[in-house]
Amino acid sequence: MERRAKVELFEQIRREYEFGAGTIRGVAQQLGVHRRLVRQALEDAVPPERKDVGRASPKLGPVREFIDRILESDRRAPRKQRHTARRIYVRIRQEFPGHEMAEVTVRAYVRARKQE
Repeated sequence: MERRAKVELFEQIRREYEFGAGTIRGVAQQLGVHRRLVRQALEDAVPPERKDVGRASPKLGPVREFIDRILESDRRAPRKQRHTARRIYVRIRQEFPGHEMAEVTVRAYVRARKQE
């Protein structure tokens, strides 16, 4: 839910609590939200900022340099000869046989590096 919509929802919750249902449970049922959200809205008119969860990727650590080298060499290669994320994943499976990791992890990292 975008921030503006959440601010409007908080305003609606506060209005409904004051002039309508009058109880946290009643407002929650009427608007179809959780009681915790009603309490947050009554506490403060501005919704709290969402925490950005920075997740580590320990499985990717040992092969990160390998992927970066492949992508760097692909910059100089003709477009048709560049590695796809799938091909990089297959090479990791071949060259690092004991290293288990999901293909989607490699795809996400390759996508992020290419955007940089």
